[in-house]
Amino acid sequence: MQMLIGVGVKLGQFPTDVSLAVQTPILAPQVSEVKQDGWQAVHTDAATVDAFGPDQVLTVQRPGFDVTGAPNVVNDQISVSSRLRNPFPNQDSLADADVALSNFVYAGDVIAGATNNSTRLYPKPIAMWLNHDREHIKTEIHVLRLAVSHAYARNSQPVAAVKFIASDGISEVTQTVSDMDTAHYDASGLTVPHFSANLNFSTLKDKELVTVDAVIYPWVGEPFTISTDADPYPSPNLTTLRLWNDFTESYGTGYVYVNVDTGDDASGVVSVLATEAALSPFATIPSAVTALKAFNGTQFGRNNDVGGGIVRLAEGTHVHGSIKAQGESPHVPLVIEAADPATQATTVLTDGGSSIFNGIPAFLKLRHLTLRKTGGSVVFLDSGATSAENLLITENCIWDANATSYYGAWVYRVGRFTQINCEIGGGGDPKQGNSFSTEAIMVTAIGCQSCAGTITYHAVGCSDLPEFTLREALGARPAMTGVFLGWNTFTNGSTSNPIISVSAPLGPRGFAFVGNIVESWGAATNAGLRLNADSDVSITQNVVLQHNTIVGERANLLYLDGTENVEKSAYVNFNLFSRFNIKGDVFAGQGLNVGNWPVRYKVGWSDNASTDGSNNSSTYGPASWLGELPSRGELVGIDPMWANDASHSGSGTGAGNYTPTNGSLLPVLTEEMAAYSFDLFGNALTSGHSRIGAVMQAV
Repeated sequence: MQMLIGVGVKLGQFPTDVSLAVQTPILAPQVSEVKQDGWQAVHTDAATVDAFGPDQVLTVQRPGFDVTGAPNVVNDQISVSSRLRNPFPNQDSLADADVALSNFVYAGDVIAGATNNSTRLYPKPIAMWLNHDREHIKTEIHVLRLAVSHAYARNSQPVAAVKFIASDGISEVTQTVSDMDTAHYDASGLTVPHFSANLNFSTLKDKELVTVDAVIYPWVGEPFTISTDADPYPSPNLTTLRLWNDFTESYGTGYVYVNVDTGDDASGVVSVLATEAALSPFATIPSAVTALKAFNGTQFGRNNDVGGGIVRLAEGTHVHGSIKAQGESPHVPLVIEAADPATQATTVLTDGGSSIFNGIPAFLKLRHLTLRKTGGSVVFLDSGATSAENLLITENCIWDANATSYYGAWVYRVGRFTQINCEIGGGGDPKQGNSFSTEAIMVTAIGCQSCAGTITYHAVGCSDLPEFTLREALGARPAMTGVFLGWNTFTNGSTSNPIISVSAPLGPRGFAFVGNIVESWGAATNAGLRLNADSDVSITQNVVLQHNTIVGERANLLYLDGTENVEKSAYVNFNLFSRFNIKGDVFAGQGLNVGNWPVRYKVGWSDNASTDGSNNSSTYGPASWLGELPSRGELVGIDPMWANDASHSGSGTGAGNYTPTNGSLLPVLTEEMAAYSFDLFGNALTSGHSRIGAVMQAV
């Protein structure tokens, strides 16, 4: 028998509209104080609190911002959700006066008639650039793009506004934007909602590194400035960007062509005119880069500098060779690209079957190429990086394992490694983003098809990702901080590991997991999402889970199932789970394990659904892994009516379609409540029609 459970919905009753099962709230003057942790309160008449009855509501005044980025006072309503029980072994008795709130109260909040003792700080925005570092800007107007997440999204936007800033150290240009944009990536077929700005670089110094910064203005909380609140530059985590301003194109670009059939290393020509260089190609890449270095010195006065030069490869197969000794790229990357982007699949750069250690410059960009492995344990791309200083960019490339064996050091010490709109070729996935020992390689994947790896720091708009593990600092790789995973599809039919695995401390910079599909099928029986669970004792805060669909297997969320107590909390909204589990003090038999009670009491949760409850129960209570009570709009035992369920709960074959069909009982979204107005497939939110989960639009 199917069961629907939700706040305002008595057990066993089926509302006519499951998303709008709301009763008239009543004020809660009986709340005398909010405790230090920001989610417990003292109630003078706790016996009147009923988790399944009418809401008792507090009006909380809190600082925030409007769409212009101006300070604003926000009036939020927070419900008294339940009386607190006593910890194990007295879990069947209730506290005399302590109650749980539906959401957090922060130190800066004001509650009329109640004392606010909360010391909790406002959650910070979590963000990532869709631009890569060290872009060579050759136009006056340049588009900057920033994906953002925040715990207090509303009005179909994660935050109220973003102010973009570009500075040459003396002058700056800014633009504040409040309307969101979308970016579609052909390689993955997916869409990324984000904020974008068109900045005029002509007002800044020409031939100069420009620092790009942003200030994020949340609906609720404090502004977040990347230059002061994120990582110091450079970093694989969120930090400022350095872009090379060359809007007059006076810096100078040398073009050089390589043709393995018709080229001649003795007679090849470098020119500022691509058409002229194309007439006299070189035969090999190292010789072409050597000539480019000499040209940059004599033509532009840039000695030992190949940066800004463009090497164009004719259709055919090229061995890249060692090009590090030929010159550095101190400001802007050397670019190696297909002469004709339309020949991406047949313009091939290979390793040549021999390892080339420390063979590429510090900044290198590969574009419109097929990157093919020839076999064996061969090092292909290696700049000798020992930190995040170095940068490798691959854009619009095909990665092809050529049916060879996997080798983790094929792409080796490259520092930061940004892949944009790349995909896997017919020869299979070389897993170029996987770790090798503790060396410096740190992956960011944007709009790619299966191009992230075991050392991925951030990924947005990527399809067919097999898994993700959030890792602590190791060797030359810094800790993953403020991780952003958004609008990706993860699918795995064989892993013995959780598909998404987090087992590391998450501090104020947080972890954003928004808009993703996670599909477990075939022989993969571990958790779809393991978030600091299964004996993990990592402190966890500012976790944002919004608009995800996790199907086929369970989500294990923020357990305290051992003998150690730590603080754990999360903001969980608009998600669809097959099952989710939250273990705590009763499971562990440990009365001190109350640090994850904000999770068990669903503080900061709303409008989620589970098709099958938890692994031990489809009802709530101290021993239930569903938690103590449902959050607002939470539904259990619901048929999502997907177009094609190919997970473990369906055919088990993978590659399902998790679009809800018309008539689905999934909770309905409105413009006012949603965090985003577009999903990963580019479907626009239709207020009162779109559903929770990763795919908004019904079919």
